[in-house]
Amino acid sequence: MIAFSFVPRDEDPFWSPARRPENPDRPEHPELTGADFSVSCFLADVRLVVHGVDLGLRTPGLPVVDFALMLEYAGRELETRSGIAVETSASGHVFSLSRGPETVTLTTNYAPGVAQLTWAELRQLTDRAKAEAFRLITTAHPELSAHAWLRETVGAPAAA
Repeated sequence: MIAFSFVPRDEDPFWSPARRPENPDRPEHPELTGADFSVSCFLADVRLVVHGVDLGLRTPGLPVVDFALMLEYAGRELETRSGIAVETSASGHVFSLSRGPETVTLTTNYAPGVAQLTWAELRQLTDRAKAEAFRLITTAHPELSAHAWLRETVGAPAAA
């Protein structure tokens, strides 16, 4: 069984519905960009337990979009490679994945555990991370459900 969730960081003001979803450092172009979503906005802790192995990550600087896209990239690359190490953009945490015929082995540079999951479970985890990132962001700021980059890259749920 895989337990997964994002826990938004209270100190990240972007989660506040009262804050305009804009980058105040760019008054001439305040709209959030892909880089904003991937590197500096909507920070969360990651709760991840894969078949009893705790790979959760508590850090004040992990954007939910970064984590979701990192998983997607790793899974796509792992289809043609025997292994890959991917690093979070802002915090430098590394996830190493290696493939076998039936399973994927997942380790990190911050937790001692070694987890194994099936290819289907990796795809489900990736889809869930992307959907949860989109859901959390658009719950805090419903107007971002129309943000083209966010919809195209993280993807809106099928029902949306």
